[in-house]
Amino acid sequence: MMKPVTAVLCTLLASLTLTPLKGVADAIDDSHMEWWREARYGMFIHWGLYSVAGGEWKGKDYGKEQGGASAEWLMNSAKIPGREYRETLAPQFNPTGFDAAKWVSVAKAGGMKYIVITSKHHDGFCLFDTDATDYNVMDASPFKRDIIKELSEECAKQGIKFGVYYSQFKDWYHRSRGRGNPGTLSTEDYLKLVEKNLDELLSNYGEMSVLWFDTGGNDLIEADAQGARVRELQPNAVICSRLYSRRVPKENQKYADFESLPDRMLPAKRMTDDSETCMTMRHNWGYDRTDDAWKSEKDIIEFLALCGARGVNLLLNVGPTPEGTLLPEETERLAAVGKWMEVNGDSIYGTNYSPVDYDFWWGAMTQKDKTVYLHVLEWKAEGIEFNGIVGKPAKAYFLADAEKTPLPVKYDANGHITTIEVPKNAPDERNTVIAVEYDSAVQADPDAKGKYHWYTTRSKRHTQIRNSKNAGKHALPQAVKGARH
Repeated sequence: MMKPVTAVLCTLLASLTLTPLKGVADAIDDSHMEWWREARYGMFIHWGLYSVAGGEWKGKDYGKEQGGASAEWLMNSAKIPGREYRETLAPQFNPTGFDAAKWVSVAKAGGMKYIVITSKHHDGFCLFDTDATDYNVMDASPFKRDIIKELSEECAKQGIKFGVYYSQFKDWYHRSRGRGNPGTLSTEDYLKLVEKNLDELLSNYGEMSVLWFDTGGNDLIEADAQGARVRELQPNAVICSRLYSRRVPKENQKYADFESLPDRMLPAKRMTDDSETCMTMRHNWGYDRTDDAWKSEKDIIEFLALCGARGVNLLLNVGPTPEGTLLPEETERLAAVGKWMEVNGDSIYGTNYSPVDYDFWWGAMTQKDKTVYLHVLEWKAEGIEFNGIVGKPAKAYFLADAEKTPLPVKYDANGHITTIEVPKNAPDERNTVIAVEYDSAVQADPDAKGKYHWYTTRSKRHTQIRNSKNAGKHALPQAVKGARH
């Protein structure tokens, strides 16, 4: 006899107009991915009731800087019953400083092309107006403003793609946590809540460009029903692979448009499939009042370049305060990256991964059309040298140089070694970009050899520490050290 939950999901699937399997659909048309591939860089926003607690509960700090999970996992880390968590935090959630226009402006000025915000995280609290539960910003908090609606409308005004994170499988309030922690709903009723939430998010907020699911389960019927709902209501939305458990084989993840890498991870080598990594600006995702492990603007610019070189979009996180504002450390760093992107954006936006499957002591490459961009992260006054690209470049120049003043170029056909002569001091010690133009399509030597120097371990950026004034001076915070490949 069919289980009730399975019967509900089968009925749901049968009622929808399903798209073909991923491989078949993508072979026909994957044009909905074009903007995402061009964008390369987006803003992640973790915000909810947990911001009120700021990583602390009853005098104890549960934030990631203490060795535990991030601040938004407080309900689970501190083992807080659902009713107590709600009754304590929801009445205090009144972020009167929230200004959607300011948030979107910060992202846009920072060079970001899309925004993804937690519409419902694992604590089950919804930042939008929903009829599926009263555990939402309109009914359970004094704020009574639809945060998702305000942000979606502002993104449309400012020309930024908008998407939502939605925790579809894990919900500590509505769904049972086991071990004596029952949720407010049965599994069957919880799946109906998810279905209703998705209908609302996909129908009431204009164009939804990204559905960023998280911590998916192994139940393909459940995940496929949710993916099908997205395809039915927002066929142009890009769907995150976390709709499924990582244990589900990729060939069975038929509604996943891009692979979401494990948190804070740069892949060990370039990715040839659509991929994205999400990164914190300090230890925690959600607001944590005692977390001071901020990454520098160089850290962010460097990581953004290396993501591009390995074919990975970067979704960089902010964790707004309970008052509804972004922290000065966040806005200052984002503004600095935005200024860098104003002159160097061509080396990031719309680029492809490096033409060679390795990087270099000095940094890494991105590519677009007939141009290779050298992201020089460690300066070498004796010259920037690379191997593996066939033929002498037509021209090389600093991308930030509006005059495109040519830099002297040497090319040795024996080993296809190109050397760019550079001045003694780096124009930009954070990341000097050199554009290397070719007269014809960039051709990589299939027999070229090299290795990855950057971020091959999580304890330091560079695998070879040499006598450079910058080498090894930018150790990564513990949040990045703790990431696992």
